Formats: sequence, C-alpha cells, structure tokens
Amino acid sequence: MKKRILLTYAMYGNGHRAIAEYIESYFREQNPEFEILAIDLLKYSTPIIGNISQKVTDFFLLKFPTGWSFIYNLFDTKLSAAIANKTSMSLFKNKKMKKIITDFNPDLTISTHFFGSSLIDYYNRKGIIKSKLITVVTDYEAHSLWLKGYKREQAIVVGDKDEVNNLVKKGVEKSKIKAIGIPINPITSSDFNVEKSIKKYGFDGTKPICLFFGGGGNGGTLSLPYIRKIIKSDLNIDFIYVAGKNQKSKEKVDKWISEYKAKNIKTLGFVNNVPELLQICDFVVSKPGGAQSTESLYYKKPIIMINCSGGQEVANYKYFVKNGYGRRFRTAFMFNKFIKKISDNPMIIEEMKKNMSKNHNDKAMEKLYKIALQHLK
Repeated sequence: MKKRILLTYAMYGNGHRAIAEYIESYFREQNPEFEILAIDLLKYSTPIIGNISQKVTDFFLLKFPTGWSFIYNLFDTKLSAAIANKTSMSLFKNKKMKKIITDFNPDLTISTHFFGSSLIDYYNRKGIIKSKLITVVTDYEAHSLWLKGYKREQAIVVGDKDEVNNLVKKGVEKSKIKAIGIPINPITSSDFNVEKSIKKYGFDGTKPICLFFGGGGNGGTLSLPYIRKIIKSDLNIDFIYVAGKNQKSKEKVDKWISEYKAKNIKTLGFVNNVPELLQICDFVVSKPGGAQSTESLYYKKPIIMINCSGGQEVANYKYFVKNGYGRRFRTAFMFNKFIKKISDNPMIIEEMKKNMSKNHNDKAMEKLYKIALQHLK
C-alpha cells in the first residue's frame, strides 16, 4: 500500500510555503510511489478571520517590526503559547478542513508552520487520524508556538545544533530534536551555464555581482532608500535588483537608474528562478527571512541583511552574524558605507564565503528524507 504524506504550511510570508514545496519536490523525486498532499491551511481557514490575521501579520512584518517583536516575545512562553494555539485552532477546526485531512488519512505529516503541527496533534488526540508528525522549524529559533505537541511528535527539525539546548530547556526530549538544518533543495536546469546567464543580465563578469532582494514575496518597499544609495554611489559592483510583487517599486528604481545614468544595475519584478540568480551572484542583500537566508547559505553566498521584521528574523540575523556568514545594517547610510568597502576590497566577501564553507547543513533535505522513512516503516 502506498504511503501517504501530508505537508502543511500557512501563507504568513513565503518561507513556510517555499520549504514545503522543496520537501514535496524532493520526496516525489526520491519515491514516485508516495502519495503527497500539500495544503495551505489559510485557504481552508475561517475566511474573514483568516484574511484579517494574514493582513495584520503582514502589517506588523512590513511596517511595525518593533510591534511584531513585542508580540513574538509575549507569546514565547509555555502558557501564552498554549493560549495562542487554542485560540488559533478556531481558524482551522471546520468541516472542510477535517474532510480533506480525514479523506487523505496521512501516514506521516510534515508541517512547516506551527498551525499545522497543532492541528494534526489535535486530530491525533481526538482519534480522527493516526498520523506520525514531524515539525520543520523554518527559522533559526524555535518559538514556543512550535512546541505545542512536542511530547507526541516524532521529530522536530531545527536549523542548527545551537538550537538544541534552547529546546531542551523548554522541555523537549533531546532525541526528538534533529539539528540537521532547514531543508531546501534548489533545482536548476541541467544545461545551466553561469557565464551565459551573467551575460543575459547585461554584465561581463569582471565585477562582483550582488543579488539584491528588494521587495520579498509580499512586495515590501522598505529597501528603496538602500538601493537609491547604491545607485547614487556608482560602485565597482554589478547589481540585480529584484523588486518582488511591487511594480511601483521597480518603476521608482528604474527612474533613479535613468536619472543617475547608472550602468551597473538590472531590475527585475517577481522572479521564479532564484536558484539560478544565486548561482551567478557573489553575495546577497535581503531581509533575514528563514527560507531566503538558508538558500543563500546553501549556495555559500554571504548575505547582507536589511529591513529586519523583528521576531524570528532577529534570531536569523544573529545566527548569520555570529557565524560570520553575513552582516546586518539598520540604516541605509551604514549599509552603503559597508557596500563601498566591499567594492574597494572584495576579499571581505571571500572571508564570509570561507566561513560558510564550514557549514554542512546543505544535506538537510537528504537527512529529513531518511528521518521520514524511519517513521513510515
């Protein structure tokens, strides 16, 4: 009988979905016999409350990071997390969601959002299904919301060994903590050619190339002061600026490029070829989201972090800075000053690449697959 694997995520930002899609792609490739169902929990949530919760979260992440950090820390205790989990379950405990999951009847659930872990744990306790459960924490810190059902889960996957002690202090059994890294599996075409791709974007490959994620999947605009500084500075670096879903941001940047007659910047809107772009660049500029930071780490591309949204992203940038994988800047002035240093001395980036080469979590997906097989027997 075919084994059934359920993947659950929630579209609060793109990271949870991206990791779930990486897992789905890899598992299908390894074993086409698996029946795999990936669901965005928000699509099946109580419509009005679900939409409001998503918009409120986006507002805090994009506009009010200090407020988001306050909320994040407020609920990072066992008691407050339990209250938040119980309240949030009202979003998903509906007949439509129940029917989808019970009809699929998973042997194993892999959740990349804590709502999914809590929901499957609830269904298991009520005897609605009997699914093994693996939680994949998609940032470099496991908030208490991720740990609602840890006593009944088979494994909790975290981004680095440094997180083990944190979870043990919160009561998690050490044997359940799998510090294998955040699992991603970027795929590029077999005939991908770095030199041709560089030329496709109008560069000759003689300068360092920076991949600048300006908007994120939700089309943020906070990167505009940073890229404007870059455009005015005329540095010895080529830039690919990815505006994301905000077309107005792209138009503004294009206008500045024309105004300052900049020749070293290529602008893009929303892209679906991030792995290819990461292969042609030398370093990355981005907010410190879990998935995007991990993609940079996978390709050993140092990341210069801006526009931290607070909360979990604080833990992410601290992890990267502590290990020498990147730097974080709070102002456009200090950011531009550091990029000028890179322009004058590219060895700054090479040192970060050496630090990244010591990280061996690029096999995280393979390790997750082996863990899943153990619990599918």
